Amino acid sequence: MVDRIKIHIFLIMIIIFPLIDIFNGVFISYGYNIPLGTAYRVLFIAYILYGALSKGVKRTGDYLLLLISIFLLILLCIVQTVYFKTGLSLLIEELSYVIRFSLCLLIPFFANQYIDYLSIRKLSKVTVFLDLFLIGGLIIPYFLGLGNSTYDDTAGFKGFYFATNDIAFAFLILLFFIGWFLIHHEKCLIPAGMLLVLYFLNMYCLLILGTKSGLLTGVLYTFYLIFYFLSRYRSRSLVAQFFVFEFLLLGLFLLLMKGKEFLLTALSGVIARFAYFRTLYQDDWLRLLLSSRNVYLKDAMDNFLQAPKNQYLFLFGAGFENRWDWYGRKGGLIEMDFFDMFFSYGIIGTLILIAVVSYFLKLAVYRGADKFCVFLLIFTIIYSFLVGHVFFSALSATVFGFMCMLIQVIKKEQGWQR
Repeated sequence: MVDRIKIHIFLIMIIIFPLIDIFNGVFISYGYNIPLGTAYRVLFIAYILYGALSKGVKRTGDYLLLLISIFLLILLCIVQTVYFKTGLSLLIEELSYVIRFSLCLLIPFFANQYIDYLSIRKLSKVTVFLDLFLIGGLIIPYFLGLGNSTYDDTAGFKGFYFATNDIAFAFLILLFFIGWFLIHHEKCLIPAGMLLVLYFLNMYCLLILGTKSGLLTGVLYTFYLIFYFLSRYRSRSLVAQFFVFEFLLLGLFLLLMKGKEFLLTALSGVIARFAYFRTLYQDDWLRLLLSSRNVYLKDAMDNFLQAPKNQYLFLFGAGFENRWDWYGRKGGLIEMDFFDMFFSYGIIGTLILIAVVSYFLKLAVYRGADKFCVFLLIFTIIYSFLVGHVFFSALSATVFGFMCMLIQVIKKEQGWQR
């Protein structure tokens, strides 16, 4: 009974994190320096540690990976502080990146300790509530005329969420979950109508966010689902026919009701911004598609090669805060997670990140690969490599941790034994 209460509190703390981020964004937007997000995540991590220690830690692979990763990253931060002779305040700022990254491991670690109390049905309900809060946090300010634009020139809308690519990643992962629940409807027992409404609300949020990667991925995934259900329609039962009928009927209804004018209105700012930067970059498509990340990467590499004793930087990096203080937009932040990890924490940090991703990939293919789990992880790798803001953002790291927890539960119900 006590363990059930612990896991319910844990899941509730995950569900409410969009609300925390929204209020945190409100405080930032109106100039109030209230560290609500930091306080929430410190409390969340403290609860995870309490829950794990009070139950008795299982010596699983994720436990060892968590210990080694956090220990090495904290050690790297201390080494950087001593080597570059920076102060305690900068060390605390640097450790905040480690705390965010740790959420990727702490959430599935806690879930693994209480895995017997978790199921796909339970997590599907958690996903629905989490998605509703995430959607409401964007759509409600949008219709009230509150919040911030995605870009400085008023293109797109991100409400009170702080970073655009973080929230786009969260919407995409939840979009994938909802699509998977539609396909495996018998495992979650959530009404198909509710799932379809959530799916289209997620797509609507990606539309008003206005990010290239989010829109493109959402559209491609939608086409995949349509083709999947069409194939089911040809070969399966009346239940499958009902699914595809609902899916296509709702899509047709939205198209007829809103139509081309709505899409053009929602995308007008994004299209104008795209055209402006296409002219500015003189049809440099790589720079345009990567939003200048290739330029930031070149600057970062030049900074690294010109740095004295860069063999030490190769080993333990320069730190996120130092890089930004020294170089600013000239290579101080690339927004490509694997490269940012290398330049911030050296080859040691890069190997840690590779180990984390490899661990969950190994889990996804262990005793029979689960295509959906593998897809989630490969998408995350590609997104973090090209777009960034996955492993070092508190919001997207929480979503990644939740995703890995779902992967663990899917594998458990497939008969995987720890």
